[in-house]
Amino acid sequence: MISYQTLLKQFKEEDFTSVYLFYGEEKYLQQEFLFRLAKNYLGSEAEFGLEKIDGPEHDLESIIAGLNERGLFTRRRIVVIENPPYLAPPRKKEDREEHAEASAPDNQEERNTELLREYMESQDSGERDSIIVYLSPGADRRRRLYKLIDKKGVVVECASLKGESLAAWIRKKAEQLGKKIDRAAVEKLLLAGDHNLHYLSKELEKYCAYLGNDHDTITMDTVETLFSGDLQGNVFKLADALAEGNLNEAQDFLNLLLQRREQPLLIFFMLTRHYRMLLQAYSLLEEGRSGGDLASILGVQPFVARKLREQTALYSRYTLEEAMLALQKTDHQIKTGCLEPAQALKLILYRIDNVQAKTRA
Repeated sequence: MISYQTLLKQFKEEDFTSVYLFYGEEKYLQQEFLFRLAKNYLGSEAEFGLEKIDGPEHDLESIIAGLNERGLFTRRRIVVIENPPYLAPPRKKEDREEHAEASAPDNQEERNTELLREYMESQDSGERDSIIVYLSPGADRRRRLYKLIDKKGVVVECASLKGESLAAWIRKKAEQLGKKIDRAAVEKLLLAGDHNLHYLSKELEKYCAYLGNDHDTITMDTVETLFSGDLQGNVFKLADALAEGNLNEAQDFLNLLLQRREQPLLIFFMLTRHYRMLLQAYSLLEEGRSGGDLASILGVQPFVARKLREQTALYSRYTLEEAMLALQKTDHQIKTGCLEPAQALKLILYRIDNVQAKTRA
C-alpha cells in the first residue's frame, strides 16, 4: 500500500501499473486518483478511453475478455470496476447468513485471482494498452485477489484525512490551484470541523478566484472573509470574546451562526463541550501537565489542544466552574421546555459574561 503523495508522483512520472485498487470511505480521494490517472495515462483520449462498469453486474472474465478487444477510438483504455463483490469485506454475521447462497465459492475466487494474474502478466510483458481500476468502499485484505493486487499492482486506502494529513492535503490542493496557504489559514479550516474534501476543495477554489492574480497566498484574512461555515472556530471566538469581556462581539458571532442556519441545539452542545474541555485543560495544566499532554488526554488534535491552552490563560478556575454550572442550568431549562434553544443561547452568553465580570471586579 502506498501513500497519496507517492501515487501522484508515480502518475506524474508515467510510472503505471496494470491494476489499481482505491478503497475507503473518502470517495473524493478515489475520484481524484482516477482523474489524475486518466489525465496522465490517457491524455487527450480520456473522453473515449475511460469506461465505468458496475462490479456486481459483470463477471471479471467477461471484463478482461472485453479489454483484449482493440478500442475503435483510442490506443489505451482504463476500465473502472465499481463495488466489486469479490473484494468486499465480510458482512456482519446476520448478513452473512442471509446472503450465504450469494457468496462466491472458493473456486470462483481462485478463478478470478488466476484471471487477474494472467491479465497483469500480459500487460507487464508487453505494451500496456489497458488498466483496471477497482473502486470500493471497503476491502477484505484476506482475499487472494487483494493480496495479488497489493503485491503486483497498487493498493491505496482512501480513508478520511485528519490532523496533519489533512493539513498536508490542504496545502497540496492550494499548490495545485496555483496558490500558497499560510499556517494560520490552514488551522482555521481544520478548526471548522467540516473535513469533507469535496467541500474543502470548493472553499479553496473560491479563495483562489477571490485572490486572482494579485495575491499568491491564502491568508487567515482570506478565510475569515470568505469561509462559508465554521461552527467550532466560532465557538472558540465566542469563548475568547467572553473571556475578554466583549459581550457584543460574542453576540455578533452567535448571530452569524444563527443566520447561517446552524442548529441552536448543536451550537449549545458545542459551547458546553468547549467549556468542559477548557476546565479539563485548566486542571491538567495546574497539575503540571505539558501542552503536549493535552492532545492525548483530551482526545483532540494538537492544534485544538494548543488553542485550548492559549484560552485557559484568559480564564480562572472559578470562572470556568461557574460557566459549567450556568450551562448545566440552561441545559435543564431547555430540556424542561422553559427556554427555546435560540433564546437559551442568548441567555447563556449573558450568564457567562456576568461570571467573568465578577472575576474582573
